[in-house]
Amino acid sequence: MKRIAILGICGNMGSAITGELLKEKDVEIIGGFDRVHTGQDIGLYLGINASGSRIYGSLADIKELNPDLAIDFTNAGISLKSIDWAIDNSIDIIVGTTGFKKDELKLIEEKANSAKSRVFIVPNFSIGAVLMMELSAIAAKYFESCEIIELHHNKKKDAPSGTALLTAEKIYSVKKFTGQRLGSEEKETIEGSRGAFAEGVHIHSLRLKGLLAHQEVIFGTTGQTLTIRHDTLDRLSFYPGVILAVRAIDSLDNFTYGLDKIIDIKGGGK
Repeated sequence: MKRIAILGICGNMGSAITGELLKEKDVEIIGGFDRVHTGQDIGLYLGINASGSRIYGSLADIKELNPDLAIDFTNAGISLKSIDWAIDNSIDIIVGTTGFKKDELKLIEEKANSAKSRVFIVPNFSIGAVLMMELSAIAAKYFESCEIIELHHNKKKDAPSGTALLTAEKIYSVKKFTGQRLGSEEKETIEGSRGAFAEGVHIHSLRLKGLLAHQEVIFGTTGQTLTIRHDTLDRLSFYPGVILAVRAIDSLDNFTYGLDKIIDIKGGGK
């Protein structure tokens, strides 16, 4: 039985995933961390039966519960502190937060590799999104141009999304489309109209009420285009990836980045 603490339990993701984890027989939710609803029973907060576990307002309180694993659904600023706390206390942590900078990830990796706990950072728990990224990497070598459009709800704090950046990295590992954001004959009449630029790929971020999480990767070559699109319509779509990560954490290295590391992408066994 794996004893789990949820960090950021009162957020949209934290609440949705906790409700599903409470149904599992091989894990136990022993507590949650948040700045609101402290002291409240987790089950009653979620509108279900009392769970016997509470929401706490400090990580020190969580440490007293002796968790095997923490799952972080906070934000990039708080999450960095959560990761340091987990490593310092030899607690494994799965991080569903996005918005980390490359140098921050490098520091996390270095610290994790010299510690006893495992850090598993997952920019997107959706298995469909992982397949979208892998298919994009396959398609890249057959086309001459590529751009990414990522669409999210208007409360998302980071742009571009972690998924879009990871997609660009995976494409870049196969093919670099261009080394500069603007072509030699291009001119922006409004600055930024060609979007962001990462790993040779333009990325365009939309933030609209009514959306959840969506991404299109559009490839072009002579006489044809190819669009690979993934749509997340409900936060529960992330749950299969979360429970997969929970059950795989014990077999991982000290630092792992991306759900693709534990998915049998090619169908022949990991």
